[in-house]
Amino acid sequence: MNRFGFWCLVMVLMASACSRSTTVGCPANQICTEIFTSVGTRFVDRNGNNVAVTDFKVFNQRTHKKIEPRGVLSGGSGFKNYTIVTDANRKDLSTGGDDIKVTAIYGNRKVEAFFKISGGCNCHVERLAGPEKIIL
Repeated sequence: MNRFGFWCLVMVLMASACSRSTTVGCPANQICTEIFTSVGTRFVDRNGNNVAVTDFKVFNQRTHKKIEPRGVLSGGSGFKNYTIVTDANRKDLSTGGDDIKVTAIYGNRKVEAFFKISGGCNCHVERLAGPEKIIL
């Protein structure tokens, strides 16, 4: 009788495992657009004029890793947009959003700004919080 009970338990466990969804990760039936998006920021002076910074770096505070924006599109003349992440970085971010720290050097001072950006299973990266322009 012990063997019979053991095999019944095994069969019940197998049946319950098969009835659960085995999809791990992102939904397979998600429909996304072909648009390639990015999240960026600008550095401006007090008069609103674009300024250039050096040593621009992006860090994901959840993973403690530097993010290199991939597939960066350049801005037009007179407009300097610093790209933080693009859709090519989507898998580097969580679906609910990660805290992102941006650092740069302007003159002789270090500038920091903080963002919350989502990616992961979402169709595109999205700014959840953080400045579109950083006033120096």
